[in-house]
Amino acid sequence: MAEKFKMFDGAEMENLRKVVESQSAWRGCGNENFVTRFEDEFGKHLGVKYVLAISSGTAGNEAALAGVGIGPGDEVICTPCTFIASSMAILSVGAVPVFADVDPRTLVITAEAIEAAITPKAKAVVVVHLAGQMPDMDSILAVARKHNLAVVEDCAQAYSCTYRGKPAGSFGEAASFSLQQGKHMTSGEGGMVVTNNPEVYKRAFLYCNCGMPWYRYGLEIPAPDTSGPIPRRGHFSVGHNYRMTDLQGAVAVAQLAKLPSFNKRRIAMVEMLEKTFKGAPKVLPAYRYPNTETVYWTYPLRTDGITVAEIEAVCAKKGVNMPPRYCEVNYLEDVFCKAEADRRTPLGCPLPDYVHYRPGLCPNAEFGAQRVIPLFVHHQMADQEQLQKWATDLRKVLVDM
Repeated sequence: MAEKFKMFDGAEMENLRKVVESQSAWRGCGNENFVTRFEDEFGKHLGVKYVLAISSGTAGNEAALAGVGIGPGDEVICTPCTFIASSMAILSVGAVPVFADVDPRTLVITAEAIEAAITPKAKAVVVVHLAGQMPDMDSILAVARKHNLAVVEDCAQAYSCTYRGKPAGSFGEAASFSLQQGKHMTSGEGGMVVTNNPEVYKRAFLYCNCGMPWYRYGLEIPAPDTSGPIPRRGHFSVGHNYRMTDLQGAVAVAQLAKLPSFNKRRIAMVEMLEKTFKGAPKVLPAYRYPNTETVYWTYPLRTDGITVAEIEAVCAKKGVNMPPRYCEVNYLEDVFCKAEADRRTPLGCPLPDYVHYRPGLCPNAEFGAQRVIPLFVHHQMADQEQLQKWATDLRKVLVDM
């Protein structure tokens, strides 16, 4: 049996030892620690000016929206084909998600769908680089500029992916990343908000730090008014405590250095899968857009003239296990069905007459979600030979169908 690949090793242990010996795992105010080091190193890696490391990718989704000024009553266009945190974050800042359809080949949002979904109160669009596939960003940015929409990129599944040589996370007014265990790199949980706009950074920081402006990068920190009888600490807006701990920062610093080797393992698994399924009946390789480079989070094998459910049924009879499907259609989840029935969001914002969450809303999304087999290609997979055996077994099932 092949030796188990270790995602964590002495590099993480050494950094964690330093944090423990420091007797402080708190990010703190203005302290130089592993969190700030990670922010600086990730900013250089991505080529952006401002990085805010926080507690999770979901927190990053919220903070990115808050950073571009989204609030109660605003409407934000988003894809229905994504982990629900992408649309849930819109609800969490008091805004209204407006779902736009996708390309059924990739389940990725398109410029045409965004323009068709624009509403009178639309203020932003969330572009999810699903599974690592970036869309045609030129056309999306053109639509956004035409309609004065802020572009927020959700890059939770898109480390090291590029469009025209430029990395995911460097196109919009803000972008979010995830450091959850299953992502391209991890600190267990964690995330980032990145931007080149200092005002976006400051608003995101306030949102994640209980309204306290502990800014970095030499940005001016407003002083609290202490002229009254009771001193003020300086809370300038509503916000949460989404701070990253230095334990997470210690792991994240070590993981960032390993990202190229992690990506290499992922790419090798994808190459093996594509070789195994080449020419197989009833399936098609993942569709890649021109001018993009992908480092897949999951490899989206597409069915051809058949649904995944039909393949699953035959596999069950033949004893071939299928991976769990990761193809959520957000507006069909209970939280949105309830919002449709109540005609208001969970935070009480009324839904306008033109916003609905019901079957048939995005036909391409509902069609495509039944025809994608998401194959997990995580770099920590202990036995790649086992993955190849499974892929070979599935190919045999497809040939016999």
